[in-house]
Amino acid sequence: MAGQIIKRGDKRWLVRIFQGRDENGKRRYVNKTIRGTKKNAESYLTAKLRDKDLGINIEPAAQSLNTYLDKWLDAAAKPRLRTRTFDDYTSLLRRYVRDPLGAIRLSDLRPVDIQRLYRSMQDDGLSPRVIRYTHAVLSSALKQAVKWEMIFRNPAAVVDLPRQSRKEMRAMTPDEASAFLAAVIDTRVSALFIFALTTGMRPQEYLALKWSDIDLNKGTATVRRAIVWSQKKGVGWHFDEPKTSRSRRTIPLPTSTVKALIEHRRRQGEERLRVGSEWQDHGLAFTTKLGNPINQS
Repeated sequence: MAGQIIKRGDKRWLVRIFQGRDENGKRRYVNKTIRGTKKNAESYLTAKLRDKDLGINIEPAAQSLNTYLDKWLDAAAKPRLRTRTFDDYTSLLRRYVRDPLGAIRLSDLRPVDIQRLYRSMQDDGLSPRVIRYTHAVLSSALKQAVKWEMIFRNPAAVVDLPRQSRKEMRAMTPDEASAFLAAVIDTRVSALFIFALTTGMRPQEYLALKWSDIDLNKGTATVRRAIVWSQKKGVGWHFDEPKTSRSRRTIPLPTSTVKALIEHRRRQGEERLRVGSEWQDHGLAFTTKLGNPINQS
């Protein structure tokens, strides 16, 4: 018998749907208690048997959202994401999703639960950008659950998102840039700021530059890698590929920047001599006082 309806009390019905046998030959059932009339229970049974005939998984995912997110991060997200992006996903889910929603069974998660989460984030003063990023990660995780046939529909697909007003980016004026450089000219990192302002490189690119990437004779700098700092305590940093294939590029340097780099390399050599064996030689152009990478955060 594919399914049956058993009366359990006043307006309570147990719907049982046969799901075959397990490895020990024991019968497996999907059980669902329906409150209402027998007709309500019959309608539920008919709908589930139709889903079963169509090959749709009708067994509810018993695991919690937190347990599922652990599985999704390890099996689906980690293999395809860069380390920094994976760390961002992990941190974001831990900060905003796991506490309010994590204990809910995956199969019981509803759009209203997610909508309530986003509303709470708004009430806490979080920006539409943060909420939309949270939504993108959570929706991606739940979309994978649909592919894995753990849930039938993605409950995040039908929620409303806050409107995001885009702010126009404002660059420094020439006078502001001059004033800024004048303020840092006597610091050990003045060449770094001059380089950043005149090249437009991303911080993770110029902080990963090695002297071998800079040709002071030709006046060029070539992007070959990016530096990635893990958000996990004690993990540290590593070099990674540039963000896109177009990120690999050679940039011409103004004469003023070349002069600043020449002076910077001389000062770095003096620092290296002062600290002696404590110097950590990574070949980097811009470093801490001991030769280690500078953490932009």
